[in-house]
Amino acid sequence: SLSGVGKVFEDGTEALRDISLTVEPGELVTLVGPSGCGKTTILRLAAGLDEVTSGTLTKTDGTTSFVFQDPTLLEWRSALSNVELIGELRGVPRAERRARALEVLDAVGLADASSKHPRQLSGGMRMRVSIARALVAQPDLALFDEPFGALDEITRLSLQTLLQELFAQRGFAALFITHSVSEAVYLSDRVLVMGPGSIAAQVRIPWEHPRPPEIRYTAEFAELAGEVSRLLGEAS
Repeated sequence: SLSGVGKVFEDGTEALRDISLTVEPGELVTLVGPSGCGKTTILRLAAGLDEVTSGTLTKTDGTTSFVFQDPTLLEWRSALSNVELIGELRGVPRAERRARALEVLDAVGLADASSKHPRQLSGGMRMRVSIARALVAQPDLALFDEPFGALDEITRLSLQTLLQELFAQRGFAALFITHSVSEAVYLSDRVLVMGPGSIAAQVRIPWEHPRPPEIRYTAEFAELAGEVSRLLGEAS
């Protein structure tokens, strides 16, 4: 929860001003807006990677996971070993962390690729490993910084479907950044539209999770996407 949050960098740049938002347990909230409007700064604050200049940021106790724009995998470790890394760093016994890693790799459709190294995997498969690594920590809050932005359209759509299915199964809270209006509408419970350094508008998405891929081609989906696009234009 952010209340009246402002962020000014050391060079005097005002990145955020008077930001107020709350992500509830079991809610997926998406931030959309032009480059440089402060989306990633909000994510960094939520992750504890940076501190607010003004206002208040509060978080309930629990685990936070971060999925970056790049999969950020260790090239010398297998997919399984990459996913095990979180448990290894936390001192989880080997058998337990391996069992958890295998379970989440299966959940993201990579059970048969657990022994492969990142160089042997496609871009979409590497991102699946990154998502599995985030989920193995059983996060209460998952933060996503444009994780599908560099992928081709077919892979991107399949990963959107996978992510919202995992979200429905596991019930974590999620804050997701994207430049894609359709991606925001498909994944979100709420879309927050940002202008420079501020939240300009909110659009609620009415459907329960998991959502069938075909919902993207309905008139109601097009109407919601059009509303978000209109608000983005006004905010910019």
